[in-house]
Parts: sequence; structure tokens; C-alpha cells
Amino acid sequence: MRNSVANTIFEYTEKHKELFLIAGDAGLGVWDEFKVKYPKQYINPGVNEQFDIGFAAGLALRGHKVIFYNITPFVIMRPFEQVRNDICYQELPVILIGTGSGITYAPAGVTHYAVEDIAIARTLPNLEIFSPADPVEAVESFKYAFSTWKPSFIRIPKSGEPILHKGKNIDITKPQLLHKGKDAVIFLHSSIVEEKDILLESLIDKGINPSIYTVPLLTTNFNFSKILKNYEYVFVWEEHFETGGFGSILLEKLNNEGFYKKIYKIALPDEYIHKIGNRNFLREFYKIDGKSAAKKIMGVING
Repeated sequence: MRNSVANTIFEYTEKHKELFLIAGDAGLGVWDEFKVKYPKQYINPGVNEQFDIGFAAGLALRGHKVIFYNITPFVIMRPFEQVRNDICYQELPVILIGTGSGITYAPAGVTHYAVEDIAIARTLPNLEIFSPADPVEAVESFKYAFSTWKPSFIRIPKSGEPILHKGKNIDITKPQLLHKGKDAVIFLHSSIVEEKDILLESLIDKGINPSIYTVPLLTTNFNFSKILKNYEYVFVWEEHFETGGFGSILLEKLNNEGFYKKIYKIALPDEYIHKIGNRNFLREFYKIDGKSAAKKIMGVING
């Protein structure tokens, strides 16, 4: 996913001389060719995130489209004040790209996890939040963000994610149907989609056939009641804290639509992660892996 976005940025840089890429001493290897080919459009101020954001805002005020790339906590958390005041308050066309959504960087520890970033980002007016689940959604998220001339935050895992939308043109402002079923509907986003096939196989083996959707643009104005009215059970499965993630966003959207539906969240508990292990270990420990999620869903449906 990271490489797909990087390749798209290459293409856009060739066409748009007003574009600048700021990499906060991150993406080593990813941007090696870029900084050679476009030295006047590449800036690496080093480990200095608050300055990076202020610099990006300054360039945007001069009429430039700016991309800031870094590990997710260093994109939206460490420089939060600057993102709030310099970019979002002034509604500047800066695209924040954070790599390592969820617990992608396990076992680096909580400093490198992005498990509360959606909750933080959604408090910022004017900021569009994207959480693509595959390279196609990631590229379309960037293209959409570039076209808006508004502040955007795109959270991506890292690399090697499977392609879900082969040969399809997608509208990322709407949920994307991955599997059509009748017994429940499951919304997911970002890297947890890697567990989708395990979840689906486990449920179908037990006679449960759900519909599964990704939600690339978390701040979409899509009317979700159009989908939910057809299902008795609704689940949101995400590699994020239970509080403030898409489950919370969906509940608020439905409340604003005047549509009540119980939303079951399958997410990380609201607690610091002290366990040490790779991403698969942590998913299993916190019971958000495919098999554990299937058990939770079966428990709800079977009462």
C-alpha cells in the first residue's frame, strides 16, 4: 500500500510543479529515487515534526500542495497543536500521510502504534480522514485528497497488503462491498482486512453468511441506514481503540440520521499495550484476529 501511494505521488509530482513532499526523516528507501529526480520538491527537515507541519502550512499559504509523510504517531499526535492551528484552522491543502496504522509496527511498542489516531483526528474540523484497506483504496484516497484542496489525513499500514478491488473503479466516499450475505453486516478498514478470509470461512462453516464492507473515507457523508436497514446485526471490526474509532463514528452518524441500530464493536480495549510480540500475536491476545472476531459474531447472533 505504501509503495502504491509513493508511485502515485511520483506521477503527480511530474505533472504538478507546485507539489512538495516533506518526509520527516522517514520513508528511507521509499523516497531515494524521488529526492534524486525531484530535489527541489523534496524536503527532509529531520526529526522535527512540529516544525515540519509549520513548514508545510507555510508552503501551502504560498499556493503549494504539500504532502507530509511520516510514521502515523509522528504525523497526527506529536505535532497535534500545529496540525490543529496551522493546517486545519486555516483549512490548508496539506495531505498528511501516516504509515503504520493500528499495530503495524509491532513489536516497536506503544510509541509507534496508531490505535487512537482516528479518535484524535476526528476532533479536528475540516480534516478528511481516510483509512484504506488495500492499495487501490489507498491510491484513490490520495487522488481524492489531492483534488479537494482541503486538509486530509491518510492512514495506511505499510506494504505487501493484498489487492481487493482488482480491475474496479471505486468511489471511496462510499462503503465498498467485499462480500454479499444476509445474516449480518460487518464494516472494517485498514490492515485488519488481512483477517477477512479467516473470519468469513469461520462464519460460513457455522452457517452464518455476512455482508462485508470496507470504509475508505471514515468521514464520508454516506447515509449508512440505506445499508443497515437490511440487517438485524451490525458489527464494526477495527484495529483501533474501541472508543473514537469508526464504530463511534457510525453510531453518531446513525443518531444524526434518526436511525437506531445496535452496533457491536470488535476493537482493541481502551488500554495501553504492554504486551510484546508481533502483530499476529497482539491480534490474537486482544481477540481481534479473524477466528476470535468470528467467535464474537457467532456469540451475538446465536445469543
